[in-house]
Amino acid sequence: MKKKSVTENVFFNMLYQVLVTVLPFVTTPYIARSLGLSANGVHSFTESIVTYFIIFGAIGTSLYGIRKIAYIRDDEEELARVTKEIISLRLILTVITLAIYVPLLCFNNEYAYIYRIQIINIIANGIDITWFYQGVEDFKKVTIRNLIVKFLYVVCLFIFIKEPSDLPWYVFLIVISSLIGNLIMVYYLPQYVDLRKGKKLNLLSHLKPSFVLFIPQAMNYIYALIDRSMLGWLTNTDNVGLYDQAQRIVRMITAILQSVGYVMMARVANLTMSNDREGIIAYIRKSVNFNLFIAFPAMFGILGVADDFIPFFLGQEYVDVAPILKVLSILVFTTSMNSLMGVQLLIPLGKEKVYTIATAVGAIISVVGNLLLIPKFEIFGSCIAYVVAETAVFVISYWNLRDMFNLGRLLKDNISIIVGSVLMYIVVRIISIFDMNIIVKLLCELMSGASVYFAIAFITKNETFLMILDKVFSFLRGFINKRKVD
Repeated sequence: MKKKSVTENVFFNMLYQVLVTVLPFVTTPYIARSLGLSANGVHSFTESIVTYFIIFGAIGTSLYGIRKIAYIRDDEEELARVTKEIISLRLILTVITLAIYVPLLCFNNEYAYIYRIQIINIIANGIDITWFYQGVEDFKKVTIRNLIVKFLYVVCLFIFIKEPSDLPWYVFLIVISSLIGNLIMVYYLPQYVDLRKGKKLNLLSHLKPSFVLFIPQAMNYIYALIDRSMLGWLTNTDNVGLYDQAQRIVRMITAILQSVGYVMMARVANLTMSNDREGIIAYIRKSVNFNLFIAFPAMFGILGVADDFIPFFLGQEYVDVAPILKVLSILVFTTSMNSLMGVQLLIPLGKEKVYTIATAVGAIISVVGNLLLIPKFEIFGSCIAYVVAETAVFVISYWNLRDMFNLGRLLKDNISIIVGSVLMYIVVRIISIFDMNIIVKLLCELMSGASVYFAIAFITKNETFLMILDKVFSFLRGFINKRKVD
């Protein structure tokens, strides 16, 4: 199978992750105002509960599938057999999941009407084969699929969602768009693999390795979801709504960074089979530098603009999101680095045990932290627990990979990024003091902050910044030359 370039894959997978995660952020102002805080809180709370069942319905097959397909993608018969086995395994697990989910949540429950609609979501995830396209390192078709489906979703959103009573329709639009998108990917699968090959199937052979990856993935989801669930159980769904809005903004940024992780995972897994340690380290160094190039200014940018941005973006009903967002801003750094070390290194290098321990510690800290802190601090208790959990995962992962990271080299490569981010924050805070139109103020903060940051990167000749400039200018030159020929 023909290999795609890492640059192309990073671009398309980044765009894919941005579409999947950021599009709700793009539509958030409308949804926040149309549904209101209470309905948004109900959606966020019920979604967190449904996600537990979705995780069980996959038991790690997504991460396992990426790695396994990357290993055997050049063997057509083996590729066909393994693909059919993983698909079949996911379908069986989905049926088992629904057999538990339906009687447990879809009857005699305050939010049963929402949980019944979410059955579609569980089915959609059961037939999801994005892992296959990530394994063969082809993200273009995935991205185009999402562009089309999400465009239709947004159109329907603005047509049908007008008030809080439209919450069931809002949930339906989300899950049906996911189902249609995944069906499209299944339709294109025969173009990549001949499903008539590899007729002798052995589904159970994938159960153990998938379960090994399921444990850290489940732990990861637990401390990513348990805060919303416990906020709903111990306080109220309005608090869940406020907390979730802050998390959405953080997830928008980390989605861009995590997209690099999934691209690099397939490539690192492939290099691991060739015992190319130098190649792995080179890829990881570039990925770390790229992560930090975005993570640091994003983190300081959130701290700088939160007070002005939240009331303008979400409305006065959500003004309490600003301080929550500031506390969670550190997750931009920790979450992106955890994804990098877990998805790009620990898993493809076969160190799942370390990944499992790290995420297990994070999950335990999250559960205990939420139990102890929510009763006293409510939303901020969840914020503190989440940040501490992510930091613990980061420390454990880094300690077990310290032989592959030259800390001195990383600091030297990115000192200009840290300095530029701090100076950007100072400039933004100075501008925020002035009394002016909120739109004008936000534009001034954004443009001034970005100008300071990029100016520092240019003056210090930051390697990542120069690489990005080179790619941009190469694209523009190619585009101009093509226009001249035409």
